[in-house]
Amino acid sequence: MSKTRVLFRGVGTPVDDEHDGQDTPDHPGTRHIRRALAIRPLVAAASVRGIIDVVNIRDISAPLREDLPAWPGEEGMTRTVVSAQPDDPATVSHLAFGAHTGTHIDAPIHFLPGGGGIETVSADSLVGPCFVADLRHVTDLITGDDLVGAGVSEDAVRLLALTRNSGWSRDDTEFRRDYVAYDLSAAEWCVEHGIRLVGNDYLSIETFQADGYPVHKTLLGAGVAVLEGVDLDGVSPGVYDVAALPILVPGADGAPVRAVLIES
Repeated sequence: MSKTRVLFRGVGTPVDDEHDGQDTPDHPGTRHIRRALAIRPLVAAASVRGIIDVVNIRDISAPLREDLPAWPGEEGMTRTVVSAQPDDPATVSHLAFGAHTGTHIDAPIHFLPGGGGIETVSADSLVGPCFVADLRHVTDLITGDDLVGAGVSEDAVRLLALTRNSGWSRDDTEFRRDYVAYDLSAAEWCVEHGIRLVGNDYLSIETFQADGYPVHKTLLGAGVAVLEGVDLDGVSPGVYDVAALPILVPGADGAPVRAVLIES
């Protein structure tokens, strides 16, 4: 899902292009927004002149539906309604899910004995410039040579792999065992080139039931943040800003995130 926000410099209030521009009790001071919406045809020209920034925000998170595929042997997400309107004064529900459900960050302790929990993953690694590499031609394992061939630059800091996996979170209900993943040479390439965040568009960056899990151990051991379970369906390869902040559960081996790509 994508949303465009138009940021007017000096105004201090974002203008959402989906806003209908009407005054509401909660937003009585929106006349300037209506005026802004009235000049939409001028947005592109104004952007070129540096008057405004047009920012496109794309959600790359997997919706946490109850039939979303989960890792074999793990529970998916369940939602239990405890109280509900109109019979109750408020609607309240309990959510139950594993630490590696849907789009999530792996903590070092997930594969490194004595490693840190999710709170030790640096937020600086999870927010900032990101390269989305076109690897849709890869049928099995992403290699270091594949990353070079995809044009990952020497100064890239964060990397997401766009593969044939993407689209999985929209309709899939069964776990795919033949997903595209990184191999050890790709993990080593990322470490050698100073990549701080590595992501894949399925529930693991590593092949299913990998012997010894060398990809995870290489990345986590080098302090690289591991982002799994994004869905890049409809995303074009290239440079974006990414934000993928996990729920803060001290000591946890992982945690779900709401991940977005920002293009301006």
